[in-house]
Amino acid sequence: MRQGRKAKARQASKIAEIRKALVSAGCETTAKQAVALGVGRSTAWALLNRDKRAGPSAIVIKRILSSPKLPPRVRRKVEEYVAEKICGQYGHSEERARAFRDVLQSEQSGKQGGL
Repeated sequence: MRQGRKAKARQASKIAEIRKALVSAGCETTAKQAVALGVGRSTAWALLNRDKRAGPSAIVIKRILSSPKLPPRVRRKVEEYVAEKICGQYGHSEERARAFRDVLQSEQSGKQGGL
């Protein structure tokens, strides 16, 4: 149980880093953060402010990574989040981490096929 709390704290810390990177890029409000992330305001607020057990879904992450307005520093933080989640650093089971990775990779392979 204690290890699970540490993993969730690590996840919350990474999301806080994403929020901080957005603010340092000039996205101080939820509306500006939503535009940069390529999601709706309520999704941006929930992602950056709500303590969710599972964190953002792979679908939300895909939308964020496909946002043309995503600042480079924020993109790096999101990519770090993805890598850490896939490695199981946030306390998710191997099966959940694999499913998360598979959803993200299915999008990437679809984009590569279209090039």
